[in-house]
Amino acid sequence: MELNFNIDNARYAFGKFDRVHINGMACKVIHQSEDGYVFGADDSVGLAQAYTHGQLSRLGAQGRIRVETGYYDVASARKRLVQSAGFVNDLPFKSHARLSKKDAYCEALLELRRDGLIKMTDESLGANMVLIKGKALEYAGKDTRAGDHRLDISRNFDEAPSPRTLRRWLVAKEELGLIGLADAMHRRGNRTRVMGSGAIGLLMTEVRKYLSPEKPTIKMIHEGVQIAFAERNAERVKAGLGVWTTPSRETVRRAVRELDPFQVTLAREGEAAARKKYRPVFEGLYLARPLQRVEIDEWQIDLITLMKSSGMYDLLTDEERAALGLDKKKARWWITAAICCTTRCILSMVLSREPGGEAATQAVQMIMTNKGKWADAVGALTAWDMHGRPELIVTDGGAAFKSERFRFACADLAIATEIAINGVPEVRGTIERVFKTFVLDLMPRLSGRTFSNNLEKGDSDPTKRAALTVDDLTFALVRWVVDIYHNTPHRGLDGETPIACWRRLSTQWGVMPPPDMHTARTVFGQHKTATLDKTGITILKVRYHSEKLATWLRREDSCTVNVRWHPKDIGAVSVQLGDRWHEVPSVDASLEGVSAQTWLTATRTVRAGNPKSNRLDLPAVRQAIKAIEERNEAAMAAASLNLEDWSGDAIERAERKVLAGVEFHDRAPSPQNDNELGRAIRDHVEPADAAPPAQRTAAKRAGSAPKTQTTLNIEED
Repeated sequence: MELNFNIDNARYAFGKFDRVHINGMACKVIHQSEDGYVFGADDSVGLAQAYTHGQLSRLGAQGRIRVETGYYDVASARKRLVQSAGFVNDLPFKSHARLSKKDAYCEALLELRRDGLIKMTDESLGANMVLIKGKALEYAGKDTRAGDHRLDISRNFDEAPSPRTLRRWLVAKEELGLIGLADAMHRRGNRTRVMGSGAIGLLMTEVRKYLSPEKPTIKMIHEGVQIAFAERNAERVKAGLGVWTTPSRETVRRAVRELDPFQVTLAREGEAAARKKYRPVFEGLYLARPLQRVEIDEWQIDLITLMKSSGMYDLLTDEERAALGLDKKKARWWITAAICCTTRCILSMVLSREPGGEAATQAVQMIMTNKGKWADAVGALTAWDMHGRPELIVTDGGAAFKSERFRFACADLAIATEIAINGVPEVRGTIERVFKTFVLDLMPRLSGRTFSNNLEKGDSDPTKRAALTVDDLTFALVRWVVDIYHNTPHRGLDGETPIACWRRLSTQWGVMPPPDMHTARTVFGQHKTATLDKTGITILKVRYHSEKLATWLRREDSCTVNVRWHPKDIGAVSVQLGDRWHEVPSVDASLEGVSAQTWLTATRTVRAGNPKSNRLDLPAVRQAIKAIEERNEAAMAAASLNLEDWSGDAIERAERKVLAGVEFHDRAPSPQNDNELGRAIRDHVEPADAAPPAQRTAAKRAGSAPKTQTTLNIEED
């Protein structure tokens, strides 16, 4: 089955302050129309390039568009001036650990403040510091960032910060984002200047300068007041008049606080921020754009409750309940799902045995991925191409969404996050209603299709009857979401279907494009160190080499480099050489777009044909990869939804179990006899080609089986 899916339906949106990199060239938006965008080169040359929406959609699907959101904005320029690190994951390990501590304390303080358990005064913070410290440990956990480096909790969290320091951390995070907690972002300002008070007319003239989009601080306003009063007093002395007393800092602060709050927000934050902050709420959230608000939540797939609600549970015997996994002895599955609150489209679904930070992060990655191939894999009749970078992600206070893996990924992607009030699911009503729809609509269909034969009593063994498998569940989830849910009129959309709403609003507003491949490796991939030698870098027995690596190696005989590696595409990796990162392709160009699990599965398949040989025929492995991708469409869909956890020692474990002692070699060409017709017979036969007939027959029979247990599922491996 050939997989064909449309990638031209996406329509991307770029802001006037964004810097856009297309095929490595930096540019900015000059003009926008219904047909596409006109970009100008970011080099003051004046050259322009036009792209249609279809061209941009294809470039985004290939990971060749990178957007630096708000690059030309004043706030972004200020960030670059004081902090060179673009991503949290780019920080050195010690700086990363200190940032982790600061962020954990800030998140703990915000949560306790939302719950009304603490105030921002010194007395309240000091009296509740033990409570803050305990809550901070929930956010820090025991996450690891790379290799064997683990957070030293006793060192980082043993001494709690003072109330004043904690408030300063919170201010830095609110002003500059998560990267504002890095060491280089602490700017304490000039504390040597003397502050005073003054005449009300001149004072208010300077105080009104606080109403500016450049967001001057009260300190800056007070400095302006001092300068203005000094100049005016010099004029008064020449005129023989008495001098005015310069206003103190406290006087200036009170004058600023007396300004109209709406006017302050309007001037400093913009019209949208002022409207959002002071607009009366009568009918819930005001949402207009796709991906403006995305909600993510977890749900345990409880078949016992579903069977009881449909009346089928009481018709089964104890043996049948045990066979179907309804005796509470078998592990349950969890689903982590994301929904666009504006269009009600399902953007991602991840199945896992236990929800966690990896599942939540994979759900974010799936939001920004075109899911057309998974819809084609289950034979869906409707496209599942909704994707893009969300503006805001709203979650509950679960451990998965407090993990560093999830929070830091959103921060690096410039995605705002919000933790809703605990115990009040109404504030996440959109995703909660979707799970109720799963119960009322999907599961009765699934139960009827899967368990109908078990209702017919007989003498057969109940343990051999049909049961709900992971493939069944995956097939049903994808097919129901794509073909039924997205095409059903929705009451919250005034009778419009979710897919029609997405098409209409994405055409009107567009969405932010997904990250480029290097950013995806940085945020979603795995970080590890590798040895660079004359053969390049080797990961999972795949060699990576380039001219830049060779040039770097000429300066050092052998060295250890930092590598960023994505399990969804082993065709290339990102390698840090000095202070810069470079993309290094695989020596085998056929591995572009191949996932790590497909590579391991193909290696197992070829090795099973000749288990005594450690030299594998590389062309045979390539043929196995092609066969797996062409034959196991349903397995591909299941693997895409199932959690793939390559953190920790997963890579080393795979190399030890599957690739230990294996060497790959290209098949030697058959020699041609120049003097006579025909071909010369080789003296040596490769071990892979010399497998006994019985083994070849068994391998062929296994490869042609109608349905095999998928090896693309990490958790079942």
